[in-house]
Amino acid sequence: MVSQDSLDSQLPIFQALSSELRLEILNQILMHRGMNLRETAKRMGLSMSTLSPHIAKLEACGLIRLVDMPAAHGVQKCCYPNMEQILVDFTRNIVKQSAIYQAEIPVGSYSDFSVTPTCGLATETAFLGQLDEPRQFAHPERRKARILWFTTGYVEYLLPNLIPVNSVIDSLSLTFEISSEAPQYNNNWPSTVEFSLNGTTLGSWTCPGDFGGRPGLFNPDWWYDFLNQFGLMKKLTINTEGCFLDGEQLSGITVRDLGLTGQSVMKLRLSVPEGRQTSRGLTLYGQGFGDYNQDIRMAIYYRLNA
Repeated sequence: MVSQDSLDSQLPIFQALSSELRLEILNQILMHRGMNLRETAKRMGLSMSTLSPHIAKLEACGLIRLVDMPAAHGVQKCCYPNMEQILVDFTRNIVKQSAIYQAEIPVGSYSDFSVTPTCGLATETAFLGQLDEPRQFAHPERRKARILWFTTGYVEYLLPNLIPVNSVIDSLSLTFEISSEAPQYNNNWPSTVEFSLNGTTLGSWTCPGDFGGRPGLFNPDWWYDFLNQFGLMKKLTINTEGCFLDGEQLSGITVRDLGLTGQSVMKLRLSVPEGRQTSRGLTLYGQGFGDYNQDIRMAIYYRLNA
């Protein structure tokens, strides 16, 4: 999210998006989930010399990523989207009036679980225990997991709340990379994921697929090509107005409804309920997997209670 206080620092993004040609180039890259430079030039009807400065501008501001990929003869440069949404937040009151506490939670650091196959975990070097065996989710080394997946059930995280005890929480946000869960992978595999906090359902979202067909940008070398490779970056926010996913309202549940303070124990649950046509699992990507190289990032905006 680009907040009002940081608009000046985001000027290169706005300048890059001010060109209709660059917007179309970016649209093609997003639609095809990445393309090599020659394919991009061909689809746009441009010469490489004309395309190159536009690609450089999109890369410089972080809208796309250039990655060297093996080709039939040597190496080719491929363009991949680096962000799929830009949310400009003009509500300065939370940022100006609140302090902030931030933490990163490894995807394997869940405090509770109940899952069904297909399921599993992997560290940066190997699968963790036997695949498709739910008992492995209690593995003593599970906190080293950098990716996890299951078909139905849930994982629950105990969120660190280390703000002053005499504080009121104005906003809680979490960002994470997620996809559904298909045998191997399936780019068209809708799965409904529910979010809840302390037993209160915040809302649900249908993930469109379990993405593969090209390597995740940060996957380790040993990860198999026929498996899922990357997910979508999502931002879940609960504030004084409601609960939102990437700015789209999921429900009217607010931090006030949840009574969140500096003394609150906060348990976040991500679940795939059984019995639905779209009960097709979820995959969470942590640091060292997927396209974003991060674990679950949390931010708490809070104020000292007068």
